[in-house]
Amino acid sequence: MKSSYLIKSVTVSFVLALIVSFQGVSAEEYVLKAVTKKLHQAPLHGVDGKEMTVIHADLPPKFVGGKHIHPGPVFVYVLEGELTVNLGGETKTFKAGELYAEDINTAMVGENISSSDDLEILIFQVGDIGKPMMIKVE
Repeated sequence: MKSSYLIKSVTVSFVLALIVSFQGVSAEEYVLKAVTKKLHQAPLHGVDGKEMTVIHADLPPKFVGGKHIHPGPVFVYVLEGELTVNLGGETKTFKAGELYAEDINTAMVGENISSSDDLEILIFQVGDIGKPMMIKVE
């Protein structure tokens, strides 16, 4: 009788663990709708289960990205132009040569508010291997 109870308890615990672990899978990955080129993607040495990507992005004039979050550290280096970031009421602008360290799990929208100049950025991201590094937010 005790072994039957133990088996049921372990089974229920296992099912609950599966449900909890798959809750994050339903999150829709945000894909940057601009000209991008992935420069690097590899496991982060010395940090189990994490990887790093480096992406070059070219954002045309008047570009407005989608609202999204990053579940891990992200650093954006502005190569050309100005990056405007909207963080739910707060707006920050970063010029060529500046680095922006994004807040983890904070909804944001990136923009190129110029009507004539392109915006070029390098995006350095760290996240879980095989999971989205940018998640769409409504």
